Amino acid sequence: MNYKETGFRPFYHHFTVVPITKKTKPTIVDFPGIDTANGILTYGYYDREAGLSLEVLGLAHVEDDGAWFEEFSKEVRATIRIGAVSEDKFMFFADEDGELAERYAEKIADLHKFFGAEDEVEETRKMSFLDGSRHEFYIDDILVYLVKEGLKPEGCWTRIVGLGDHCFIGRLLNEPDQDFGYHEGEKIAFFAHKNENDEIMCISDMNPSVKLTAEDLEDGSMLEDAITAFNNERNKEHLLDILEILRDSYVWIPCNTIMSEEDQARIEAMIKANEDNLDVLKGFEFVTNDATRLVPDILQNGDAFFFPVFSTPEAMGDYGNNFSKVQKHMLEAIALAKNNQRELVGIVVNAFSEPYVLDKELWDMVEKMKSRI
Repeated sequence: MNYKETGFRPFYHHFTVVPITKKTKPTIVDFPGIDTANGILTYGYYDREAGLSLEVLGLAHVEDDGAWFEEFSKEVRATIRIGAVSEDKFMFFADEDGELAERYAEKIADLHKFFGAEDEVEETRKMSFLDGSRHEFYIDDILVYLVKEGLKPEGCWTRIVGLGDHCFIGRLLNEPDQDFGYHEGEKIAFFAHKNENDEIMCISDMNPSVKLTAEDLEDGSMLEDAITAFNNERNKEHLLDILEILRDSYVWIPCNTIMSEEDQARIEAMIKANEDNLDVLKGFEFVTNDATRLVPDILQNGDAFFFPVFSTPEAMGDYGNNFSKVQKHMLEAIALAKNNQRELVGIVVNAFSEPYVLDKELWDMVEKMKSRI
């Protein structure tokens, strides 16, 4: 086998023996067995800056019926970039009994610690349907075609940074030649699309949507309808509709009211003084003497934390009775979520009716979207 025939999969997180050549020999001169070995045992990993790489575990003696390996040296470390062996034949080891994984467990653990990816990015590396769009040596870098009416489709390299609902989130690695409204370094959403030849292409649709007015969004029903449509049919059109409507919407945020100790003491004293007839306090307007803080509530589901927003105060249901309600533009809500002391997973819209979670990876993209108003 060679790299050109198989791509990155036999290398990534697997054991392979690559030949000793003019390109690879300078990296292994300090390893035991250099005078007699005819191969190099490696373990493949991915460095997002340097590309697909092979960690040298030791030198190999390849024979007709198999191979044996020199002892692993902790004192010497060497890395081979995949470009140095991409034209060479290699031997792939499935390690079905786990003997190699056990022998080199410490080294492999270090590689995963220092070069491991976030779970969502790691998940995309398993998606073989993307392989035709991947960079040869940089497996998170995808050729995405930007499309917009009036412009020619343009391929741009985009580095995957996360997953949305039925879409990929990537960061543009180069400046487009045409004016698509997005620039190098910005996040875009893109989708895997099968063309008429059954080939998978990655597309980012940058066509402007139908214009809205502030009145269209005022009662929250358009946002609610967009969420319902997406939950019924999770496709890219419905997802983009939610994101664009959210970008221009005002939402309601449940907040805890934090008063000064003095003002809190005044309220408690007032309640105590009327504890026999609390009805007299109904409709009473209490004016604080000191500044009052409103702190957004945070919802928890298992180990995950979410910043809740609602299309209307009524959408909070009974939950809302326990909080003050503040209306903010969605972009302000995103800013509040970013500054929250919790490590949030996302912003959940209408958590107690028909919910939609705006994943954290999408926040920057929504902020950079063009307004439809």
